[in-house]
Amino acid sequence: GVPVAVMVSPCPHGGVPMLVTVPMVVTVSPWAGRKDKAVDPVEWSVRDVVEYFTEAGFPEQAGAFQEQEIDGKSLLLMQRADVLTGLSIRLGPALKIYEYHVKLLQRVHSS
Repeated sequence: GVPVAVMVSPCPHGGVPMLVTVPMVVTVSPWAGRKDKAVDPVEWSVRDVVEYFTEAGFPEQAGAFQEQEIDGKSLLLMQRADVLTGLSIRLGPALKIYEYHVKLLQRVHSS
């Protein structure tokens, strides 16, 4: 199953607090619940890649992936230098995109 968190719930009648378990929602990607996108990044189209980065909080930078026609296969092959210099995006966002998204997707895909 679903991972659960154990929380202390105050008793409504002023008695002893109870321990209750509540389901936790764990998201792996900005669109983990969507059905129309391939789960494996290698299957992503250019549009999927653009949507991924838009929904991850990089709408301005997502356009660079469109311009360079980066699909899932290309994304998984990208090196740090490709992201930092090849996409013509500002260094700050480029570092975050590489460290927190591209590297992570590559790691998840290769495992």
